[in-house]
Amino acid sequence: MPTFYPTQIQTYLQCPRKYAFGKDRDVKAKYAKASPHMVLGNAAHDALQNFFDVGRVPPAERTVERLQDLFRDAWAGRGLFARNRYKQREAREQAFAGDSAAEAAWGRKGLDMLWRFFQTADRTAVPLTAEQFHEIWLTEHVTLGGKIDRIDRRPDGTLEVIDYKTGKPPRTAPGAPAPPAAPSAPRAEDASRRVSRALGTDDLQLAAYALLVTKKFRGRVARCTYVFLNDDLDLWFEPTEADLAAKEAEIVGHCERILADRTFAPSPNALCPWCDYRAICPEGEEWCRSRGAQTEPGDEIPF
Repeated sequence: MPTFYPTQIQTYLQCPRKYAFGKDRDVKAKYAKASPHMVLGNAAHDALQNFFDVGRVPPAERTVERLQDLFRDAWAGRGLFARNRYKQREAREQAFAGDSAAEAAWGRKGLDMLWRFFQTADRTAVPLTAEQFHEIWLTEHVTLGGKIDRIDRRPDGTLEVIDYKTGKPPRTAPGAPAPPAAPSAPRAEDASRRVSRALGTDDLQLAAYALLVTKKFRGRVARCTYVFLNDDLDLWFEPTEADLAAKEAEIVGHCERILADRTFAPSPNALCPWCDYRAICPEGEEWCRSRGAQTEPGDEIPF
């Protein structure tokens, strides 16, 4: 029985062919390459996972310098992350092609976003789990899985699902500028700029995570939160039983549609210029050409 992940389901809804290419190990290995966004995102996630691990960093030792050092180590594949050394070296080469100035700018961007996060974070938090895979059985043919960045138990015993994001929040204007310049030094007043606001209940990824946690831990998920590290923004929603029941039915429907698909026809769209598989997708290439899309996408992606 295949396991379906929320990000894969979202990919299928965007373009079935891209989903199929991503499931083919040989095709993925040949065409899916690391990007600056991926290197930054992976390093930030690894740093935060270890920063909130009391076995690695006791709460009394949680300083911004420690968090940033973990980010540097994760980026380089050294220290706690030495097992990833050669994988990181390959990813950095793919992402930056030896351009040390561009790599430095992206690295400083990561250090800056973690500095701002640290100013308002609960440094005493002890997550129930962090960066772990979870799976649940939904139907005879559908298993739902996901790697959840963090699950916290709240003082009242309920649970909160937290997902870190290093990209742009939804409904942000697309664009493809060059790699960012080195950010200016953080200012003290930046610490008060973090914004928190409610998110609609139609978000598939967070709702799927809430469903996973509710069923696996047999507890109530009181809140699901996206933490946008680069935008000082938290988007959250508080799922009800009715919300989760509706989302479970929706997810099962999507998965059954994937299982029944025999063609995985392409669905050209605005994400085609940034698709790893554009070179082997005539329809996507034609979509880009007909709209004058740039031949070589920039480092930013339109979401």
